[in-house]
Amino acid sequence: MNSEPPLLIIASLGGDFDLAHFRWPEAAGGKITVNDAKFSELDMVEVIMDGMPFLLSHYTAAETGQRFAAQTFDPLFTDLPTPDESFIGVAPRDILTSARHLPEVNQRILLLGKWIGEAVEATAAAWTPSRRITNFRYFEETVGEYLAGGPFPTLFQTSFSEVRDGYYITRGLHYFAGQEIRLTAPPDYSVADVANRLVRIIDDFASHGKIDAPARAKGMIEGETLIFSPSDDLAHVDITIENCTVNVDQLKI
Repeated sequence: MNSEPPLLIIASLGGDFDLAHFRWPEAAGGKITVNDAKFSELDMVEVIMDGMPFLLSHYTAAETGQRFAAQTFDPLFTDLPTPDESFIGVAPRDILTSARHLPEVNQRILLLGKWIGEAVEATAAAWTPSRRITNFRYFEETVGEYLAGGPFPTLFQTSFSEVRDGYYITRGLHYFAGQEIRLTAPPDYSVADVANRLVRIIDDFASHGKIDAPARAKGMIEGETLIFSPSDDLAHVDITIENCTVNVDQLKI
């Protein structure tokens, strides 16, 4: 049984909420099979979608408060849950663990979360690998674009921060690529300049996997080079941005 659902859908569910009697929205009709007998003693149900099993679990308001007090989440366009809010967790079953990084699995986790949130009028969604929490409207829009063939939801399913001048680290990318990024940028690069590049790099890593050998690649502008140096255990890759012809206006792409 999965111990940590990656996706949390947060709402004011009330003390009498029963996941076994959850009413799915019309959009889910005919697309899922719900097995509520497998965990009859727990507030959990198994959902089968396109032959893939997922586990939904309901956490009370008290359990939700404890979870968010014990772990640091980075809010994006929202606040942390209020004392009366609880969450429904969405996780791939153990049989899917080795495939959790695949777009086919990730998209179905997010789609289940989207349907659940719409049904319970969710206020927020959180992704535990990145420790990101955002308002449900942003989650809904971002996921909708991704499911329609748009970009990977980088700002939700991963996060990055500047830990010192010009040095950035990611969080959450390991879930998809088995690797986190440590990036060093030239002093002329602003946070926005770095963010533009990291979003593209993260999207590529999430789609194609980790870097397992030293490499070099062209950057986003003329004269810019990305130098990749994976750690010995491949848990991290150090990326250095070199630019021999820095032009501040040119960086703003």
